[in-house]
Amino acid sequence: MQYSNLGLRERQRIDTLKSLRTAAVELVRENGLIDTTVAEIADRAGVSRRTFFNYYACKEDAVLGAGPANIPDDLVDDFLNAPPGPDRLTRAVDLVIAVAASIRQGGGLHADHRELVITYPQLAERMQQHGASAQELLSTNIIERFHDAGPDAVNKARATIMLAGTVLRFAYKSDPDVLDNPDSPALAEAVSVFRKSFKDLL
Repeated sequence: MQYSNLGLRERQRIDTLKSLRTAAVELVRENGLIDTTVAEIADRAGVSRRTFFNYYACKEDAVLGAGPANIPDDLVDDFLNAPPGPDRLTRAVDLVIAVAASIRQGGGLHADHRELVITYPQLAERMQQHGASAQELLSTNIIERFHDAGPDAVNKARATIMLAGTVLRFAYKSDPDVLDNPDSPALAEAVSVFRKSFKDLL
């Protein structure tokens, strides 16, 4: 949904998320991650520390603009209803990308903080924590939604999702901006490589 079509409260929420993220990125670039405090980020964004923690769990999340993942029901349905075959992996990749994108709640592109992630390992570790939590949330969602199909079907669905996550990481190595561009050639190439690899193994 476009920003202009959102209600006032939701627009204010998004604006605060972005303001806090901008303040956090600026301060970390100026002072370093260790010497930047939540209080300083909140002050620069013009909000209280209490408000900060209503939006982000820690200063690392503010730099990343990251929060808990959301699971898009429509893409889960598309994946679970897809017949066995190559298209199912593509739908799984689409689902994983959408979940990963939902973590970035503070707006902005991955490129905006990439150099900070390289400079400060704590940020990379925090990104990995969010990714692992999102993967677990998605796996749990699939178990709950697909349990009537039987354990074999559930396990295949979960395995495909895990594979899709690996495909995304593979593509990321070639194009670090793949999360900002789902149409990246690196993603299509990664899917193709994994399909061919599995054919060769069979």
